[in-house]
Amino acid sequence: LILLLAYYVWDTSQSQRNRWRMSLRGIVIPRFAPPQFTYGTITNPEHITTSCGSKLLVDGWWRYARKIHYTADIVMALCWGLSCGFEHFLPYFYVCFFVGMITHRYFRDTDRCRRKYGKDWGIYCKKVPYVFIPGII
Repeated sequence: LILLLAYYVWDTSQSQRNRWRMSLRGIVIPRFAPPQFTYGTITNPEHITTSCGSKLLVDGWWRYARKIHYTADIVMALCWGLSCGFEHFLPYFYVCFFVGMITHRYFRDTDRCRRKYGKDWGIYCKKVPYVFIPGII
């Protein structure tokens, strides 16, 4: 059940962001390949327009955490490891590697966004204060 919920958050968060970006460009491509979840599209989502002209999504799953899709990815990786039991480290290698990679990517992306968006990045971080887990971190 946890794996399915994590997949749902991962899939719909990615869909929300990608469909929103396409809508900004005036592109509408109906998707029919399964799965198609209702929450994968948000209508008139709230966003922040930065001084450099970029837009930052602060609606849907993205109102709860800036890297909500990473959290769902990590939970899925952990579920795959847990399904193998505890007799060997190998099933957990992926989740350990993945957490390290995602953590590094988060710091790299944050630094890049801070430089790119300047004060608007601070406004965004106040609007969406959590990075990975809403209400915690």
